[in-house]
Amino acid sequence: MEEDDPVVQEIPVFLSQALAENFYIFQYPVRPANRDWKDVMVKNASIKPKNKIVRLEVGLDTYSDKYCPSKGEQIALNTDGQQESRYIKDRDREKSQYFKNGIMDKIVLESSVPCFKTEHYAVALLQDKELHCTPVKGIVQLRPSCSFYDKQDKQKNDKNKAENSDEEDKEPEIQQVTVKFARQETEISKKAREKSYETISQRISDEPWYDGLWKSSDSDQAELERLKLFSAVTTDGSSLTLPHNEYVRALVPAAPADEAGAVVAKRPSLQEQIKEILISAKLMTFSELRGRVYNEDGSLAGEAAVLNALGGAACCVRGLWAPRSADLYTRPSPAPPHLMCAARDHVLYLFTQHPYVDRRKVAAAVRLPPSDVLEIIRSVGKFTPRMGWELLLPPDTAFEAKYNDVVQRQNTYWEARQRQFNEMLIGENMNKRQRKKSQRDSMCDATNSPKPRCTSVSEDDSERKRKNKSASGVGKRTRNISSSSVQDAT
Repeated sequence: MEEDDPVVQEIPVFLSQALAENFYIFQYPVRPANRDWKDVMVKNASIKPKNKIVRLEVGLDTYSDKYCPSKGEQIALNTDGQQESRYIKDRDREKSQYFKNGIMDKIVLESSVPCFKTEHYAVALLQDKELHCTPVKGIVQLRPSCSFYDKQDKQKNDKNKAENSDEEDKEPEIQQVTVKFARQETEISKKAREKSYETISQRISDEPWYDGLWKSSDSDQAELERLKLFSAVTTDGSSLTLPHNEYVRALVPAAPADEAGAVVAKRPSLQEQIKEILISAKLMTFSELRGRVYNEDGSLAGEAAVLNALGGAACCVRGLWAPRSADLYTRPSPAPPHLMCAARDHVLYLFTQHPYVDRRKVAAAVRLPPSDVLEIIRSVGKFTPRMGWELLLPPDTAFEAKYNDVVQRQNTYWEARQRQFNEMLIGENMNKRQRKKSQRDSMCDATNSPKPRCTSVSEDDSERKRKNKSASGVGKRTRNISSSSVQDAT
């Protein structure tokens, strides 16, 4: 039977634990084949982490020829009531409104849990003749939620109650009141009550919604998260091809000569060995690195095992392997560690694009002290007169040709890191511009403000002015008398 069904190919299976605690599968409602969910615009995302409930607000194209604006406005009117004016903004009213634009411009998708036991489920990726599996934490099934109809019914009931209360002005009739005493609850009844539908619904409604950050599938953050689906720590599976005697010896190792005094030192993992070697060497080729990495039994690690361990412990630059920036800058320094990591990643990205790098351009881009920039470039490069800075070692073209898929994956990683670096610089420039603008506005306000005038006069000043006038004769009226008039008078 085995001869009739031969083995065509053996594929190694690796297990990735990077996203094991936060990996959920979303099942969206069925859509036509020509309309994918990638083009859908998600306005807001919320989550209830304890009950594992997700809510997505998906925008509708109100300008489509398949959309009825009058019907959308009618639904919004029935749900939120009549809007007084679009220019009068009431925060309390805006929070209570379901459709804030006065038209049904969104649909809400809320999740349910179709399967509780997901320990036996995993998502697998087949690439480069390797199968990488990631355990699934949960499965979320999204369905349209029409909770705005409940709001319409509530408004109708409130309106009817208000009308009935105005009509009925009679005194309330005397009714008989029955007093009941609660019985002592047993453990069995308590467990049954906790599992009841009312208790579960109350627990779900009591938990508040927490806003989440939605990223599209083609964003840089999504690309970096997808890289975590590939296993970083793997073994070469050599135990499956060992002879019988060696396999039994590997399962049951021989006891040491002196068990009481013997202390077996555990060898670090492949990733830890690679990190220590690269931090000391700064830059190495794959062949040199492979000759210095050992398994737990003391034998040299296989090529596949070293290659898979490199994915989570190092980064590739033109076929050469260097330590990751996060492993180098862990202690506090005059420059923040995240800025040093971003600057070093920018330098490594430039080396992937150009054979030579200009230190002055790097210093202008990363905005760090010249000493820090020089330290970063010296860790991976050397200076060549009239050319600039180049890598410490020549590019490993043989590795690039043999493992083209690994190089492509690393290039994707560098491009994503460079886009994040550019976004960080844009954010800093915007903050500086806003700060300068606010300073200019404050200076303009200070210079344009009129000087205060002193309009009050004290009593001493007025008295002093009056005395000066009397002393100088200012204000006296004089009359000239001619000689003829004097003679007439005599």
